[in-house]
Amino acid sequence: MAKTWVLDTETKGTGANVVPLEKVLRRPEEAPERSAPRPKRPAPSGKTAPGRRPRPATKAEPERSATALPPGHVRKNATGELGKVLAVDARAGTATVRWLRSGATSTVPLSAVSRR
Repeated sequence: MAKTWVLDTETKGTGANVVPLEKVLRRPEEAPERSAPRPKRPAPSGKTAPGRRPRPATKAEPERSATALPPGHVRKNATGELGKVLAVDARAGTATVRWLRSGATSTVPLSAVSRR
């Protein structure tokens, strides 16, 4: 006697399979047992496990040095990049600066740079 085959679509996604009809018509108590969900891990306490070091705190701002800048140099407030002042326009409140890292020249507001 020939087997009857059917399309089993009880799988996730697009993984439908062709299976014998007897397998689909099985009683629910004959179905394979599914594993029980794993218990959740306990929340970590304030103490670290022995042998583990605590994670270092992440730095939000770039590290800046506290050394004095040479005459005619400024530091960009946002990134800490150093630049040499080429010209200052007091009326417009801007400075023309050549940035030392990239070599580019730009005009920035005086409030965007400092001598610290």
